[in-house]
Amino acid sequence: MKSFEGNVKRYVQFTLAAMLVYVIGWAAMPFNKIFFSLGIGALIGLFNLWSMYREVKKFDEAAGNQKRKFTFGMLSRFAAGALAAVLFIRFPEHFHILGLVAGIVTPYIIIFISSLFQTKHST
Repeated sequence: MKSFEGNVKRYVQFTLAAMLVYVIGWAAMPFNKIFFSLGIGALIGLFNLWSMYREVKKFDEAAGNQKRKFTFGMLSRFAAGALAAVLFIRFPEHFHILGLVAGIVTPYIIIFISSLFQTKHST
């Protein structure tokens, strides 16, 4: 499990670095709406990553104790996606839909790229 926790910590660090790039882009580039949307979407994606990590950890603990554990993980991740949709619908002048979506999938892109590098180094 230590490897899993280390991987999640690395994913969080890379996502925070991407969010820093988004904030710098928001402050320095003329595409404020897109970078703002990327940052908010990445924040929602980071919540989803944390929620998924927590669910896997609870599942592992429950499996070790041979118990069943009910959680609201999937529901909370759907609610986070719905929050992004509500933000876009309520404040379309501040958000760019593609930026929100790209921000939400930022942690998953990082996980994909990281797994490609781990596969390449392990062979």
